Amino acid sequence: MTPLLELRGLTHTYGSLRAVDQVDLAVLPGERHALIGPNGAGKSTLFATVAGTLPATAGTVLFDGQDITAQRESERARRGLLRTYQHASLFLNCSVLDNVALAVQRVDRVAHRFDRAARRFGRTQSRALEHLDAVGLAGRAADHAAALSHGERRQLEVAMVLAAHPTLVMFDEPTAGMSAAETERFADLVERLPDSLTLLIVEHDLDVVFRLADRVTVLHLGKVLASGPPEQIRADDAVRSAYLGAARTEDLFTGDPR
Repeated sequence: MTPLLELRGLTHTYGSLRAVDQVDLAVLPGERHALIGPNGAGKSTLFATVAGTLPATAGTVLFDGQDITAQRESERARRGLLRTYQHASLFLNCSVLDNVALAVQRVDRVAHRFDRAARRFGRTQSRALEHLDAVGLAGRAADHAAALSHGERRQLEVAMVLAAHPTLVMFDEPTAGMSAAETERFADLVERLPDSLTLLIVEHDLDVVFRLADRVTVLHLGKVLASGPPEQIRADDAVRSAYLGAARTEDLFTGDPR
């Protein structure tokens, strides 16, 4: 199968530091692909370089067979490659419904005016409610976004991303700061997303990673250390060594004390 996203020798440097060092990576259509690694592995830099937030120093980013290496983040988004951020970007003084309705309007390129309630447009309102229902927030539509919990704000962010009709969504540390209950709800939400939607997830919670991912790629010191199905990664001694060098008191891959 032809990859939807392919990285060939992707590199990003900060001066003499190679934060991402000649990374090759392929994400297949419909795949749930997780990117993990210990602190300082280069995950955030790789993520930002793929999204177009940071420029590539060298290498190639291919999306749906097209070279997008030189394209800006906004151009990549229009192609269907969208990302979330570690801190959700929402209009906190607007209602939950209006946040999604504004995202719908942006896609439709109509009525980009804050002096008009986005939900006044029937078609916009209907589509926005559909996206809210998909993420479990239909019952909070009239509430201000500022009233949502941290986990619910993440759910709202997903609804806004879905409104843009993405082909591939890049989740950046989606469960960071969540309670155990919020993490469970978010994992349930991701599992309910359409199979046609491709996901690339940078995540620190390995329980979430091994629950959701079809394939896992491990970065270490800017390079790909291993890539394969979750069970293969669990059993990889080099991966365990890379993680446990920084956390020797706990087996991060089974949750059992060492």
